[in-house]
Amino acid sequence: MLARMFRPFRRLLPGLLLAAVATAAAASDYVVVRSSDPAILRGQAFDAGARLALGPGGTVTLMHASGDIVTFRGAAGGISLPRRAANPSDAERMAVLRFILAPAPRETAGRPTRARAGICPPVEALATLDQIVQVQQGGCGEAAAQALDAYLLSHGDAAP
Repeated sequence: MLARMFRPFRRLLPGLLLAAVATAAAASDYVVVRSSDPAILRGQAFDAGARLALGPGGTVTLMHASGDIVTFRGAAGGISLPRRAANPSDAERMAVLRFILAPAPRETAGRPTRARAGICPPVEALATLDQIVQVQQGGCGEAAAQALDAYLLSHGDAAP
């Protein structure tokens, strides 16, 4: 009887696996940290090898899924991003970082920040991208955003 109950789900399994693979393949390799071009927004994601219409005099700072930060200067025909693909296991972390970097109004009400699991950790204690992502997923969005800005400053981005 139990086998008959799960028979319909066996047909769905290949589709679910295909969806999981497609989601990992759709993950972007770079996210915009800062840009002098108003058409390229902070938090916007790009795949490795993508072509950006960044003209002469413009700059864009990107973070790779590995955490590396690179700055590009514009050219007459735009720029091509390096073909350095991200590890599929970094897809979830990249999605959270992209969410943190996306422009959104940040509210600070002057009260202690609390998360689902208690009080948020101090920003100074968040030194790695994985720690920042965990704090964001734990409900401490403001602490994660401040920690990511500090991380970017310490790893080569001069102005968040």
